[in-house]
Amino acid sequence: MPRESQRRQSGTQAGECASALCDTIIWRSGLQLQPYPRTLAALVASLVAEHADQVVLIDAGRSCTWRDLDAWSARLAGRLADRVPPGGRIAILAHNSLEHLLGELAAWKLAAIAVPVFTGFPAPRLREMLAQVEPAVALLDDAALAACVPAGCEVLATDRLLEMCRQPGREALRQADEHTPCLIQFTSGSTGHPRGVVLTQGNLCSQQAAFAMLWPEIGPGDRLAAYLPWHHSFGALAERMWSLSRGACLTVVPGGGRKRDLFIQTVRTVRPTVFMSVPKIHALAMEAALFGDGALRWAFTAGAPLAAQVSAWYRQSRIPVYEGWGLTEASPSCTITLPGSPRVPGVVGQPIPGVSVGVRASDGRLFVRGPNVMRGYYGQETPCLRDGQLDTGDLGAWTEAGLQLTGRADHQLKLANGEKVSAADLEAALHGHPAIQHAVVAVDGALLAVIEARAGVPARMVLQAVREVNQKQSAAWQRLTEVYLLHEPMQIDNGLLTASMKVSRGRVLALLRAWRSEGGAQLERLALPR
Repeated sequence: MPRESQRRQSGTQAGECASALCDTIIWRSGLQLQPYPRTLAALVASLVAEHADQVVLIDAGRSCTWRDLDAWSARLAGRLADRVPPGGRIAILAHNSLEHLLGELAAWKLAAIAVPVFTGFPAPRLREMLAQVEPAVALLDDAALAACVPAGCEVLATDRLLEMCRQPGREALRQADEHTPCLIQFTSGSTGHPRGVVLTQGNLCSQQAAFAMLWPEIGPGDRLAAYLPWHHSFGALAERMWSLSRGACLTVVPGGGRKRDLFIQTVRTVRPTVFMSVPKIHALAMEAALFGDGALRWAFTAGAPLAAQVSAWYRQSRIPVYEGWGLTEASPSCTITLPGSPRVPGVVGQPIPGVSVGVRASDGRLFVRGPNVMRGYYGQETPCLRDGQLDTGDLGAWTEAGLQLTGRADHQLKLANGEKVSAADLEAALHGHPAIQHAVVAVDGALLAVIEARAGVPARMVLQAVREVNQKQSAAWQRLTEVYLLHEPMQIDNGLLTASMKVSRGRVLALLRAWRSEGGAQLERLALPR
């Protein structure tokens, strides 16, 4: 079908009543998926047949093909088969690496479930998460992490994994279908404790089929630099699995991308033809003047609004930018700027093939249905999932250009006077000021903001930023009345940023409440003139 016809079909819209929700939801649907492999074994078999000797992964100077990945993961599966039953869990506490990937591929060959876990969590949180999933085997980068592993779980060090995989031995491949669970990915925990999202083989395969329809031209010869963490769905599924499934070459950035110099050096060496990232790293790419050699075909952004100056830089560099929206519970992609279409700031595109996205007319709440929707939360009730329809908790509206995000339902703050304020709108306004690095807006007796200033910015500039934001509010009750300046940077290590680099609102507000009762040097209340 011609691409222009595809766009028209993707843009069709119809209103229908979701009786279970007793409200009208306006749906838009992506194209119908073309036939695709429904299991990971079938997908891998097709990739081995098509890209057997194509180098698809480079890590620490080690290159491997799909033939290598298939053979090595089959041997690892054979090594673990007696220990891991169908549906058993293999925990992976490792940075992005060849060994991490082999662990996941081996789990899928065993019809088991891979559970990648961010190793930067505090030890009590790690113990809690691992106790919840009860892994049969844990693959560890760091021997010290063994103290977090439940009793009875076999521990394997990743530094000897590749040697084990290369040695001739028993191989294993169990039967599975599209409904077989294969991955537990923990949510970022930006509003509370992370939840384990159970994804199936069909979830993962449907996403790759959708991406293949959107970007059929991407394949061998294309290059990507992988810094996005594989314990998070953006890095694991929207970048890594897509790159591997297209036969492109994915180079692992050393240190998980957390070391600026290594990240910049690797990107310059790889000269990526596609760059997928979050706004903070797009800004870093601009500061470091990356992508000036003409190799980059296009960039992709998601997770938060892209700063206007970064958008302008890409535009001046004649590099198209595509934007998307999704969530771990949707494997993760739901909407994407259709290739060839101009990106409209604030709009995150149209539904991808196979997926329908709905906007509830009464309040703008967003719903998703399709083969990408999760099975549920591991060991927990899943009230957001009903009859295959996912309540995302996000808010938005349809525009001619696609879906416009307007915030989170749980970020609608109710004031003492009964009025409501959008925390997301106020936070976005604060983030748009050059003095402010991070901001969390909440109601706790008053409408307040906890702010981290950019390095070297004095408190008076933070107050000026708040005054400017307040002046733009149409009603007095929409204006901030208390401001708290954070004296330590928000980082993953102190729990104020999640593993996916989002602000942990729950942790920031818990810090504020503790400071209010106990005092300390972490925060300072700024005097905001009336």
